[in-house]
Amino acid sequence: MVFPVGISHADQASMFQMKLHLLIGVPLLSSAFTVPPLTRYEPLTSKLRQPTSFYALPDDENEEELAARMDLVRQLEKSFYQNEDVVLSPSEGTTIMKDLPLWRVQWTELPGFQNVLNVHVPHYTNMFKKIIYSDANTKYFGHIYLPGGSDNLDNPEYKLEEGTKSSMVGVLMKISDYKEMNDGRLTLLVQAVEKFRIVEAQRHHSPYAVATVEIIPDEEFIESFEDDFADSEDLGRAVESAFQLHPYEIRPISIEDCAVEGEIQGISVSPLSNFDADFKIPKTIIQGNVDEQDIVFETELKVWVKLDEMIKLLRQLVDPNNEKTLPIPTQILGLLPLKPHKPWPENFALESYATKLEIENVLVGTFSKSPFVRADTLEVYSPYRRAQRLSYMIPVLTDSVIALGNEKGNTRQDLLEMESTEERLLSAMKNLDLICNVIVELLQNK
Repeated sequence: MVFPVGISHADQASMFQMKLHLLIGVPLLSSAFTVPPLTRYEPLTSKLRQPTSFYALPDDENEEELAARMDLVRQLEKSFYQNEDVVLSPSEGTTIMKDLPLWRVQWTELPGFQNVLNVHVPHYTNMFKKIIYSDANTKYFGHIYLPGGSDNLDNPEYKLEEGTKSSMVGVLMKISDYKEMNDGRLTLLVQAVEKFRIVEAQRHHSPYAVATVEIIPDEEFIESFEDDFADSEDLGRAVESAFQLHPYEIRPISIEDCAVEGEIQGISVSPLSNFDADFKIPKTIIQGNVDEQDIVFETELKVWVKLDEMIKLLRQLVDPNNEKTLPIPTQILGLLPLKPHKPWPENFALESYATKLEIENVLVGTFSKSPFVRADTLEVYSPYRRAQRLSYMIPVLTDSVIALGNEKGNTRQDLLEMESTEERLLSAMKNLDLICNVIVELLQNK
């Protein structure tokens, strides 16, 4: 990380602390900030404030009449959209999803994340209403990175074909809950569940794109299903297993749970989805084989050890008297292996944090509360899925600091397009190591 020439070490430390403020989600100890005491470990929180909207009421229409009129409008909408095609998850043993509506925007989402969308653009309002009012049990859509967003929807350079500038790898999203405003805007709670690759676009642009996509889990998870069948059958069974695990990996959230002080105009969610402690194991769940000596688990362990080192160094830098509690995302702590590849090193702190949350049966989350879950508690949960999920989640801790330090690194789209969990974990390891080295240098110069 490069600091401007001529700045004192004290100023450098102050600058870096402000960058680390973005890393852990709360102000750190410095001349300008104080750390509020924490009674438990809270997840990082992302807030999306919706702009206040004003509905111009006719002079002779009161609020009750407005409500009645809008209720009629929504009934008409449901009637209009009732025959829309239903987007289904892949059928048994297959990988394909047909006619998936695509939301093409200027950022990349990653599996395991969740977000609040404020939809007001007409073509996407239409798209999401079709999804919402369909008869599908799970409301799916696709998220695809598009530089420039809607401005490039009709740009032939970004046509959804191989060889163009368009991204062909995206994320399957599901709508957990929604609220329609009186002015027609939609507020959506959405969750990212799986990676896909576009096979063929049925419609490339206006009013919105629609495509046939193939679900593609990471290589390690697919290989755990290898046997005497063909490769395509390995992939099909891996995808079927992944969809069976989605209800465990992605706990549903509601608008009511996430409303700030009951106000729909302010919705707050953690950027990371929680596991669902109430998940019921399907009797027909498909399980792959696990090679406990697989190199991916050794790489995973190294990432955990480096993350533990980073947390300890942060404490030395911002709280040398050990008087404050640094927040650690509980969704990440829940991914700690119960049976690690090798024993944890001496004084490994993260395990004690996770054990404490587990023993105390703490409810975690800023607004939408749910029990803390250790992923491995479910015996049928694949360690490959656990490692894959961790590899996607580390950027929530490192992205802001790496970007502010003007360091070159993999973008989220780069991470999404990596086909291997190990490759993604190695990228996370590189970023964690960089941050640790900078903190060590700051401590040496204090």
